[in-house]
Amino acid sequence: MAYSKILHFSILVISLLFSATIMAQDSPLYLNTICPNNVTKPSSTFQSNLLNLFSSLSSKAKGNTKFYNHTVTSINPSESVYGSFMCRGDIPSLLCQDCIVKATNQLSSACSLSKQAVIWYGECMVRYSNISFFSTIDMMPGFHWCNTANVTNTKSFVSLLFTTMNRTVDEAASPLIGDKNEKFATKEAQDSENQTLYCLAQCTPDLSPNDCRTCLSSAIEKVSKSCDGKVGGRFLYPSCNVSKEIPWSFLGSVGGRILYPSCNLRFELFKFYMDGDEALLPTRHAEKKTIIFIVVPIIILVMLFSIGYFLIKRWRRKSRKTILRENFGEESATLEPLQFDWMVIEAATNNFSKDNYLGKGGFGEVYKGILSDGREVAIKRLSRSSKQGVEEFKNEILLIAKLQHRNLVTFIGFCLEGHEKILIYEYVSNKSLDYFLFDSQQQKLLTWVERFNIIGGIAGGILYLHEHSRLKVIHRDLKPSNILLDENMIPRISDFGLARMVEISQDEGSTNRIVGTYGYMSPEYAMFGQFSEKSDVYSFGVMILEIVAGKKNISSYEPQHVANSLLNSVWRQWMDKTPLNILDPNIKGDYSKTEVIKCIQIGLLCVQNDPEARPSILTIASYLSSHSIELPTPQQPAFFLQGRNYNEYANSSALFSSNGMPSTTFFPR
Repeated sequence: MAYSKILHFSILVISLLFSATIMAQDSPLYLNTICPNNVTKPSSTFQSNLLNLFSSLSSKAKGNTKFYNHTVTSINPSESVYGSFMCRGDIPSLLCQDCIVKATNQLSSACSLSKQAVIWYGECMVRYSNISFFSTIDMMPGFHWCNTANVTNTKSFVSLLFTTMNRTVDEAASPLIGDKNEKFATKEAQDSENQTLYCLAQCTPDLSPNDCRTCLSSAIEKVSKSCDGKVGGRFLYPSCNVSKEIPWSFLGSVGGRILYPSCNLRFELFKFYMDGDEALLPTRHAEKKTIIFIVVPIIILVMLFSIGYFLIKRWRRKSRKTILRENFGEESATLEPLQFDWMVIEAATNNFSKDNYLGKGGFGEVYKGILSDGREVAIKRLSRSSKQGVEEFKNEILLIAKLQHRNLVTFIGFCLEGHEKILIYEYVSNKSLDYFLFDSQQQKLLTWVERFNIIGGIAGGILYLHEHSRLKVIHRDLKPSNILLDENMIPRISDFGLARMVEISQDEGSTNRIVGTYGYMSPEYAMFGQFSEKSDVYSFGVMILEIVAGKKNISSYEPQHVANSLLNSVWRQWMDKTPLNILDPNIKGDYSKTEVIKCIQIGLLCVQNDPEARPSILTIASYLSSHSIELPTPQQPAFFLQGRNYNEYANSSALFSSNGMPSTTFFPR
């Protein structure tokens, strides 16, 4: 099955290559452009008229027309522009059309400020001027090319050449060929060595027969002076200021060409023109051979690359499975569909460009990404210097992959490859709650209604973690920077690196490694490593008071910070019966005093020192949703140590000996 896909892919690539080859074979062959230095001003009337002229020439070429003169007039005669095109008499109309379009596009980009210009392709010529040139002979500027190698029998070849060229010129200058005044002719003749000489002559059809003969006779004279039986070389008039090398396909053959604005002449020892409407230009036979030598190796390389890519991808899949088994054991089969390839992550973030950078947290840097299916995601890249290590990374994957709730951030997947550890979440457009609460320029954006709804949404997410999910999950790091807000300001709890699963019947756990954020850790967890549902309730209570006040709680457990903490301030206002004094002054408009006081009271109930005295999240949810439930009176918050030194409390050996717990180390995030 896999090899079949490779074969189909290879066939597709080969088809595209051959399509491109055919297109290249049928494309007009660029020769030269001449733009004299008499320039006009940008955005002038002349330049506008010139663009109109190009449009008319391109449109006319689509109508099976091989020669056309056109004038775009202006009130000021000097702003008028005259133009014409002529296609080679033997080429099909579609190739003529393609040639004129390319020629006018080239002139518009290379010569748009010049008042006169001419461009030659192998199949057509386009020119314009601010002076009328219709029905007149112009042999300046000109373009001449001939070969540089000697022929075997120069005298015989030159005699045959000039005889054949004169016959061709006579026929081209004849007044009528059939019923068309085409002024185009081709001739062929064989030399003494059975080589066939091919000649082509053409004039613009608006010339008189005598003028056409005069122009082509000048071209023959230029051949006698410049080419003289040679095989290579180039002669350009000094007025040329845009030039391009003649393609390699003309080298190595006896021949030459003379190109004037009013006529052109060419001779070769291979047939370079068409008989009737032949599909392919015989001039490209030599190119076909070279194309084969180019395309075939490319096809082989593409097939080898396809097979190699398949084998590498297959090996990498095995390697990824091994990595999953080593890190997640029995869970690896469940997690495999969530694993992303590193190349997908690089593509989604534009190689972690600065334009995609969203911010930095304790985990590492966060980038916005767009997956191949169009989904917008937030990509968290674990920093090697992060305190949150491999265990937290694996823990978050195992947990969040099994959780789903409207107030939890949606987990998309992860990448574990080499030193890179990536978590992929849905992109939440309104950043995190701390941005709105603590950024002085953003506080005014949160109304009281939004704040009350955010408190309720966070409570709903915690209730799911504690009571309604398949697992009982204790988050252990609830704080405003881990609460994301979507476009509707609905809160989403994120960052489950520190979360712990416990049995449904289990109420608490303990650890010797204390990790979390200062100001949000409950005292029993900070001092003794004991965590429970009430640890999350404590953190939630701190957040409630921060949301109401628009102020941040302490960022350190130093005594001076504790004494001036938000909890201390709120408690004093509560005891003084002035709780509304803590309300964020940036809140404008109507707000419910009852709701504000209720939220302050719930917040104080959550941050009580005794975990047993704190309400459960289920009780808190009922407080928030009901207007009739009477709330209990809160006790003073944890760490509000009236009349005692905080260091004495924190360093009290009695506290540690009562639980038999060793002292612990804080790992701030």
